[in-house]
Amino acid sequence: MLLTRRSLLLAGLLGPVLPALAAAAPGPVHAVVHSAALPVGDSTVTLAGDEQLVGVTWPLRAPAPSVRLRWLTAAGWTSWERPEQDESTRATRAGTEPVWRPRGATRVELDVRGAAHDLRLVRVADGPAPRSRTAVAHAAERHPLLGVVHRRADWGADESRRNGAPSYASTVSAVVVHHTAGSNDYAQADVPRRIRADYAYHVDARGWDDLGYNLVVDAFGGIWEGRAGGLGRATIGSHAAGFNTATLGVSLLGDMTRALPTPEAVRAFARVAAYAAATWRFDPRGTVTLTSRGGPRYASGTRVTLPRVLGHTDVGRTACPGALMDRLEEVRRTAAALLGPAPRVLGVDVSGAPVSAPRPLVITGRLDRSAPWTAALRDDTGAIVTRAAGESATPRLEWDGLRPLPLTSTSGAAAGLPALLPAAPGRYTWAVAVDDGVHARARREGVVEVGLPLVG
Repeated sequence: MLLTRRSLLLAGLLGPVLPALAAAAPGPVHAVVHSAALPVGDSTVTLAGDEQLVGVTWPLRAPAPSVRLRWLTAAGWTSWERPEQDESTRATRAGTEPVWRPRGATRVELDVRGAAHDLRLVRVADGPAPRSRTAVAHAAERHPLLGVVHRRADWGADESRRNGAPSYASTVSAVVVHHTAGSNDYAQADVPRRIRADYAYHVDARGWDDLGYNLVVDAFGGIWEGRAGGLGRATIGSHAAGFNTATLGVSLLGDMTRALPTPEAVRAFARVAAYAAATWRFDPRGTVTLTSRGGPRYASGTRVTLPRVLGHTDVGRTACPGALMDRLEEVRRTAAALLGPAPRVLGVDVSGAPVSAPRPLVITGRLDRSAPWTAALRDDTGAIVTRAAGESATPRLEWDGLRPLPLTSTSGAAAGLPALLPAAPGRYTWAVAVDDGVHARARREGVVEVGLPLVG
């Protein structure tokens, strides 16, 4: 993995707080999806030993049923639960969120009401174990901002399952926080198969082109690549109807309406928020105005001002991400702390104006600390007259009022004309900018008068 200067800086900032996780890459595993007709009313289904989750689907734009379910365990029947209806507008079938089978459950009872038709009960099981395992170095890698990022190969993504190529936005403006719902009683070793099952449910049962979330976080602080498309790219997901474009969807494995997020998971969300803020240059504590592309909560074209790190419930009719909503301010604050303060331009001093060659113009900036900077002067057409760059706390640009003679051939030089001539008089614009590669650029600018050259 190639590291830019920005990446190295961030590695220094964030490296000490990132976990060094390790997991072997299992190679592709083809999860098995069983789909069977489901009648309205009460149904009880015996679960096969390898089945992990269930969900209910129905045709798009058909009346949504009321669904509740419970599980038979060694302790008896659990209490009824109502899976949320997923709001995705990119599916080919409507459906519930997937519901994870509790440990030891042998049967599931479903109570379905309403005028729904063509209902399907979907059950997802892991396929056969792969014959060989790939070394972790071939997949998981240490990212300067995220720590160890488990790639799709680490959770056994079957790339033949997804449909088509990823699509991209021009930028990412916000992070949308989710939970996957389902049970919370999973071990660290269970994480890959849980992601595989969600992937299979999204693609095979709902008709999505890939896993809906860009990234997945587990309760142990692990960060996993979800949707294909590549880290650091504004891949459009399928996680927040109306707001998939220009947002990064990250989901916690588990149901935060029935549990509290672990400290490890909250810290992982903060690392994701810091990563997004640094990659796409925004303040994780700030706000942004997004325009809905059409969804259950906001009609197409509706402009909504939202936090840069927001919960799914902020843009959808959902309880997601449950108790994680109460921790988002901590996520924003921790992300900002991980990035550190942005360098600031404290002031700019200009001397030598109005400029008349050969008396120099001197522009001197004052930063709050050493950082990469640029200083430039433009004429009234916007063309750069002179420019300087460096890394210090005192940007400096000095200009003698001369600029190159515009020539279309070498005839002028051959005729003995000077290579430089005094710049034309007028109002020129100076700018001093600081850019540490992490935060939004800081900038000061002003206008200076350029006069006629001095005549000796």
